[in-house]
Amino acid sequence: MTNAQLASIQWGLFLSVVFLLPQLFFRQLTWRSATITTYASMLFAATFLPMQTVPPRQAVQLVPFQWIADTFRDGQIAFDQMTLNVLLFVPLGAMLMFWGRRTVGQAALIGYGVSLLIEGSQLMWANRIFDVDDLITNTTGTALGWLGALAAVKVYARVKAVQVPRRELAGVR
Repeated sequence: MTNAQLASIQWGLFLSVVFLLPQLFFRQLTWRSATITTYASMLFAATFLPMQTVPPRQAVQLVPFQWIADTFRDGQIAFDQMTLNVLLFVPLGAMLMFWGRRTVGQAALIGYGVSLLIEGSQLMWANRIFDVDDLITNTTGTALGWLGALAAVKVYARVKAVQVPRRELAGVR
């Protein structure tokens, strides 16, 4: 992990605390609000912080799957970056499945929209690159998060269904 990525994580945790304290103070803190606040803080920090002071050599990257060629050229760092982009949006997909009651297609479309908003904002205000690969990986991460949450729900339901008859056989209610 690079120093910039570690700094982003530290900023995300700091922002989470800053935004969670008022909720805690006014007794408005719930599990859902804490999760959403923490995720939004981490997402903001990972995509905007630390701010780049020097504009990038290239402002827009529109070649799909360019990260593969970058991995061969630059090594592991390009692969790690794409992996982190996928992982960054997995929680969004899970939240949309659990709380948003969205289909996988709707979740992927929302993930794409959020990613497009972030990429456009990075280009305009953060001196970062608008990268079509980020749109692809972020959307993929959202869909994978939704599918993972669905799998977790199905496994949980299956485990619960198996546990109920065992209790009844033992005479426990």
